[in-house]
Amino acid sequence: MRTLVLKSLVLTGFAVVVVAALVWAAQPEYRGIRQGFADADYLDSQKCLACHENHFASWARTHHSRMTQEARPDTVLGDFERDNQLEYLGVKARMERRGERFTMTLTMTDGRQQVYTVDRTVGSRRIQQYVTKQDGQYVRLPVAYDLMNRRWMSLNGSFFHADSENFFQHQTQWDSNCVFCHNVKAQPHMQTAPNASARRFETEVAELGIACGACHGQSATHAEEASSPFTRAWWRLTKNEERKIINPRKLTAERSLMVCGHCHGQRVPEPMARIQEVMTKGDPFNAGEDLSQYYRPVTQATKIGDFSFANRFWANGAPRLTAYEYQGLLHSACFTKGEPGNRINCLTCHSMHEGDVKGMIKPENRTDKACLSCHQQYEAPAALAAHSKHKPDSTGSRCYNCHMPRVVYGVMSVHPTHEITVPDASLTATQAVPNACSQCHLDKSVNWAIAESKRLWPQRFAHTAVSTDEQFNQPEGPRALFAGDALTRALAAEALGGGGPAQFDAQWANPWLSEALSDNYPIVRFFAANGLAASEKRLPKPDYLGTASVRQTAYERWWSLYPSTRQAITELAGQWRARRVNVDIEVGE
Repeated sequence: MRTLVLKSLVLTGFAVVVVAALVWAAQPEYRGIRQGFADADYLDSQKCLACHENHFASWARTHHSRMTQEARPDTVLGDFERDNQLEYLGVKARMERRGERFTMTLTMTDGRQQVYTVDRTVGSRRIQQYVTKQDGQYVRLPVAYDLMNRRWMSLNGSFFHADSENFFQHQTQWDSNCVFCHNVKAQPHMQTAPNASARRFETEVAELGIACGACHGQSATHAEEASSPFTRAWWRLTKNEERKIINPRKLTAERSLMVCGHCHGQRVPEPMARIQEVMTKGDPFNAGEDLSQYYRPVTQATKIGDFSFANRFWANGAPRLTAYEYQGLLHSACFTKGEPGNRINCLTCHSMHEGDVKGMIKPENRTDKACLSCHQQYEAPAALAAHSKHKPDSTGSRCYNCHMPRVVYGVMSVHPTHEITVPDASLTATQAVPNACSQCHLDKSVNWAIAESKRLWPQRFAHTAVSTDEQFNQPEGPRALFAGDALTRALAAEALGGGGPAQFDAQWANPWLSEALSDNYPIVRFFAANGLAASEKRLPKPDYLGTASVRQTAYERWWSLYPSTRQAITELAGQWRARRVNVDIEVGE
């Protein structure tokens, strides 16, 4: 009997050794892949699927995963077959599907034609842009598809630029710009020909789109070790965290924030001379590292040559455009004053694997819960009302409305700022910075908001004073729509059109929006047209990108609905325009 048992143990042990040997022999060899390149040891996300099926599936449904794609019938979302023509600034664009290929033909004002093949797509949520390959270089085309309104448009109608006569204003090189934040581990491989100023790119990326490597870094060692079932069992049994992979949730708040801030915080190389390395070898940053060793976030004071970033921030330094969320959080008291182990970071509210794909926020984090997890003293309705001075179930008691007001623009939308602050209406009068109070109280003046703040919170606002400037005694929604700079006007048009938290009579706002149809910034007209069309069905939606005569016709048609108010409103709007201090906003996203 003893002999049989021994033989059984020996045979069993031998079998285990054989199985282990076979498993080991079957292990993939990932380490050292792409050795010598910036993306050494980065793997394609498909390699993660075998072990992380659920995470792969939750990532695949996000807009991040579809940020940049090869052009195929299943990735091209624009209408290349029916509503496939656009005329703008005299240039005619025709988009066509030819079997599995997609083309864009541009007919110039002199009759010349240029046919482009669509090779890649960028975006899948609000707009989709198209990239062509010319002489080995990738170029973004000037016509995009508006996914929200299901129409073709010039990029002049999405990017923050005034009306222009240059149809090709936003046709730009993809290799030196878009590639960095819309893909994993960009490597432009810029080359300058001898005795020539022309730059050429032989761009590579670890993976198109924002995939696993963007957040988890190099995964070759992890994947190779994880291919052994014994290693995986050991990790599970021992709760071993040394898995050779970056998990942003297990980093410090600062390092976790840097993973997102790498793309959600426009940056310049640190030092600036590093730009040569970035443009030739590639992006040196890897998830989990100290971002400040490679880049510094741009601020109001940042300049590159004669180009200044100042107009991308409000006068008090707060960001006013998307892709600056990192800068906003870095200046927020929730980050700067939080305990080292309890500081806010992106993952406090967002997740790449949970929640609504429009923002990657779990439903409960769209409520006050995200804030109340730290500020528990305001959880009871009575305490919340005492704090906000509004009814606890009203929009005036929602944390986001007051402390993260919607004063940031990006891709035809208005977004909450990520600079978490205390509302201060006086900033509008002194520095032209929009305030949270006037986001709801569009029909009240800035001076009214200042006076109410002093009355309701006397200690905090004891030293603020109402403005002596008469314009700040006028309703702030309409005043900002005409007196503000272009971005302020766009925010006001969106709010008056019902896009924000305010509850007011649309018929009061519509005459003002009708006058805004004459603005020289397409994006201001876009928000005005949206608001008019949403509340009034008697007339067709104004074409904010139409020719000057088309826009003038729409302007007159909409004013015909409100003849009794036209003279007073146009006169007041003219007075505000005359006092306007314009800040040129030119942003190509």
